[in-house]
Amino acid sequence: MRGLSTLVLSAVLGGGLVIGAAPASALKIENLSVSQDHGDPDQPEIHVKFDPQADDWTIVTSDSVKFKFGFWMVVKSAYAIDNQSGVKFHLDNFPMAYVQVHSTDPSLQFGEPISGSADMVKPGNKTNELKKNALEVCKKIRSNGGKPNKDHVIQRNIKGSAVVLVGTLSPIAQQERKVLDLWASYRIVCEHHPGWTKPTSVAGLTAGQKGKLKVQSVDLFLATFQGQETDPNPGTSCKKLKVTVRIETNQAGPVSYTLWRQPGEAVTRQKMSEFQTNGQFKGRYIVEDVFVHTFDKTTYVQYMAEVAGSPFGPSTQWKPITIHCGGGLTTGQQQGGGDIVPSFKVTKTELKIISIAGTGCPTKAFVTATFFANKPGTFKYLIGTSFGPNQHGIAQAKKVGNVYRVQETLTVDVTKSGTLRAHAIANDFPQSEGKASKAFNCAGLDPVQGVTQ
Repeated sequence: MRGLSTLVLSAVLGGGLVIGAAPASALKIENLSVSQDHGDPDQPEIHVKFDPQADDWTIVTSDSVKFKFGFWMVVKSAYAIDNQSGVKFHLDNFPMAYVQVHSTDPSLQFGEPISGSADMVKPGNKTNELKKNALEVCKKIRSNGGKPNKDHVIQRNIKGSAVVLVGTLSPIAQQERKVLDLWASYRIVCEHHPGWTKPTSVAGLTAGQKGKLKVQSVDLFLATFQGQETDPNPGTSCKKLKVTVRIETNQAGPVSYTLWRQPGEAVTRQKMSEFQTNGQFKGRYIVEDVFVHTFDKTTYVQYMAEVAGSPFGPSTQWKPITIHCGGGLTTGQQQGGGDIVPSFKVTKTELKIISIAGTGCPTKAFVTATFFANKPGTFKYLIGTSFGPNQHGIAQAKKVGNVYRVQETLTVDVTKSGTLRAHAIANDFPQSEGKASKAFNCAGLDPVQGVTQ
């Protein structure tokens, strides 16, 4: 399957559901947990096809969207479980799934682990809200300059619940019932179109036909000047670097962009996209800027061009290059055509949820993500939560001790009981995803030196 790895979300109740001293025959459920089951190789995905006539993603396929849920609990009772016991799973726009709870032990007073799983399957084009959301996401990607030359994979969450009802075959009816909220993750796949080609001209369109100014493409080119060098020290020469940013739009208009550099300072510019009447780009609307950078020692540097947008505009990938300085000075870095310099990557994310102790709600939770990288670099990130607030941003990994890392924090207002589930990821590095969850009881939070963690 394609795309990012999906998010595991669970609701856990510790310490049992029966409060206080209980007789030997009392029904007691302990360590109850309900979660999305990721042991299933068929991860839930909803696919959207690209329509070249509309130049947009417009069709949700009939491919099956499959969610799998599992549960686990320990049941204590002096009597066997009633065969009417079970767990019902509910998920928006999906038929209810039911799992019957079985036990062969006529006496469970010492506890018996019980587990099970259920599948929910529905065609993607019959999922109502999931279908609507998938179309909105893919159309947003296209409006921001996204191209169908590759799959675009976006992770989303959907709310569900599980109703647990357990009874026993005792002379006096005994039942325990609990409703657990849960969030399940799935992926939206805006599919690539193998026959798509980038439009080469919008000449001849009227202002009304052109509509809103859109960025068609963003390109970045790095090259050293042949025969042009700087001489920072006697006996040493460094090649000059030519950095070219090229942006194509659907009509004339102002375009703001940022050229990111690591290491180094970013540059933000606003230029007019103009209609080209001759040359290589005749008949197209183009912005092109050239930057010349000089160096005084062998340097590994990387660049990215990003057009302004909300929350992010279209951008290139980070492009690296090593500028070699020849001569009598030693820089400690490899030199020559055989250089192999690893590209920047975010390797993992550690996620923690810290809350302020108190006697109830409202309160605040702090979702702190620590991103680890293999070298200094800048990247886009996302912190998402099941309570609503999300945070997008750009972070810069720096050396701290013997590692490269950066920390970002999202503050969440907690106004009701429930389990806060959070995930964080560096956008271009699927393997970096981190997850965490924490239960909040608005009847009272147990303080641990002023902070619960």
